[in-house]
Amino acid sequence: MHLAIDIGNTALKFALFDGERMTVKGAGIEALETELVHHASFVTGSLISSVTDQANASELLKKLNIPFSTLSARTPLPIANLYRSPDTLGADRITLAVAVHHLFAGAAALVIGAGTCITYDLVEDGNYHGGAISPGITMRFRALHDYTSRLPLIDWGGQRHEAYETITGTDSQSSIMTGVLKGALHEIDGTIEAYKSRYSGLRVAVTGGDMDFLVKNLKNDIFARPDMVLEGLNYILLHNA
Repeated sequence: MHLAIDIGNTALKFALFDGERMTVKGAGIEALETELVHHASFVTGSLISSVTDQANASELLKKLNIPFSTLSARTPLPIANLYRSPDTLGADRITLAVAVHHLFAGAAALVIGAGTCITYDLVEDGNYHGGAISPGITMRFRALHDYTSRLPLIDWGGQRHEAYETITGTDSQSSIMTGVLKGALHEIDGTIEAYKSRYSGLRVAVTGGDMDFLVKNLKNDIFARPDMVLEGLNYILLHNA
């Protein structure tokens, strides 16, 4: 049994895998400890992907004598990493690349991570080429508030799982909402179209906390898969088994 731990900017997520099958999924260090009390003896390997501090998770695994490693530029991967500065590449991005390569084996594939940041990562012929990073949707709302003197901070939670049809805001709040949401959607659709023009048969997957909003609002066909970072970590573990 393998344990995958994804420590992002806002949350810790984990999953247990039996081969390629996910058997347990959860979030938070407390939930992880609860699950490992019952499953620690069955875990033969674990891998941590972290974009922030991982001390709590590492200490927990040490306490329970669970073997683990942290994903780095030196971790052997099932794809070739062509990024010019692999030491600066976010662990979440390369993990998503591994996952989308496995999901769409043999096809050029773009994976979009819609979380704190919006990330784009391309895999073709077993090679990771890189991609792009832009501010996530919530970050865009916060930036408008933080870097102006009078614009309010908009809570867009009510729109996260809805289609957004407005194109003309009628007050400051709706103008900000429309600008941010439509701006992000046009960016993502435009980026997908640009990649499609260069890579024949391109497949596109999206994951992350804002995935549902993108699925309901993007014009392009995309494959939604919520646990791609965890799945990618497991594929790396299987590759190194």
